[in-house]
Amino acid sequence: MLVRKFEATSMRDALSAVKRELGVNAVILSTKEFPASAEGMPKLFEVTAAASVTSKAGAEARTRGGEDVTPARNNFDSDVSGRLAVLGETMATARQSRLIEGGIYDLKSLVLDLLRQQKSGANIPPHVFAIDRTLTAAGVDPAIITELNRHLASLPAPASIVSIAGDGIEKYYEDLAMRWLMKRIKIAPKWTNVSGMTNVHVILGTPGAGKSTLISKIATAVTKKDRHKVAIISWDSEKLGASEQTRIYSKILGVEHLIISRAEELKPAIMRLRDVDLLLVDTAGRNPVDTSSLVSLEIIKNQGLSLEFHLVLSATEKQTLQDRTIRHFSTIGISSVAFSKLDEVPAWGDVFNASCKWSLPLSWLSWSHLPSDVPERASRESIAGQLFKVSRED
Repeated sequence: MLVRKFEATSMRDALSAVKRELGVNAVILSTKEFPASAEGMPKLFEVTAAASVTSKAGAEARTRGGEDVTPARNNFDSDVSGRLAVLGETMATARQSRLIEGGIYDLKSLVLDLLRQQKSGANIPPHVFAIDRTLTAAGVDPAIITELNRHLASLPAPASIVSIAGDGIEKYYEDLAMRWLMKRIKIAPKWTNVSGMTNVHVILGTPGAGKSTLISKIATAVTKKDRHKVAIISWDSEKLGASEQTRIYSKILGVEHLIISRAEELKPAIMRLRDVDLLLVDTAGRNPVDTSSLVSLEIIKNQGLSLEFHLVLSATEKQTLQDRTIRHFSTIGISSVAFSKLDEVPAWGDVFNASCKWSLPLSWLSWSHLPSDVPERASRESIAGQLFKVSRED
């Protein structure tokens, strides 16, 4: 592949030079226009073009003899080869495209957040400003805070409610804000049992999100509190000893445990455990930027099974990574989102954002890394309360 740059005082002259030097089959890669300078340099046009070695030889032959010595078929082949070579050199890989897409999304979100913050900071009533500051510190999405500010500012002025609220005007508006926020939180229904059916819940997430620990906790809660029969399937063919912790805890808890390594083994395993009430499938951690990691999930989704997919997010991950993970798994179909490691974060803004921004129901909230600790079923009251630092009841 031969790549050259040509300059001329007009675009027509530049293209003529390309045709003369590289032949009629040359591929135009880019064009630039340089304005005239103050020092007297004229306006220039730059054309970057490419041609295969074959087409270059043909061009030289035409220049020497004034006759095209290359057969038409060779010209066509060289043209196609040249264009394919240029595409191969300039086309972004699938991984680069995903990185670019993610970067554009993150940059767009950052710009929008800055604009919303500037807009929301203007003309905020004093009784609303404290709420704005609290929710911002909690990590609530700025767009949601802006919408809440408008709602609260549209309500009766403090002077008209002083007889009702007295000195607790800020508390009055805080209660209104909590009610507004709770209406925007989606809660997944309890994992109830359908008579005569095995309810299969597939747990998804990135490496280290806490899937296996949460599964052990759910199995404990459902077995001891709800008195249902539970079984666990560990599906991880990549990480050595990945299912060992789940196997040991299943033995302690007294629930049946199976290990599979391929997607095709899931259906026979479910049929073997069809007498249980609740079946939990622990999957391998998947990279949120690797689309090939979803292939096996698509396979089990198309096996005619009644499955629900639940995504586990670590509360310690940055919101940008949480958003990327949700986007990654959303093609499979997410029934609910569960949060782990909540004891390691000071605020719950990301928990609220995941439900509100993505319109996803929340199912489980988990704190400690110990499998014996019982998780809490998500509720609007507990999440909205945590945004305002209201202690949850154990």
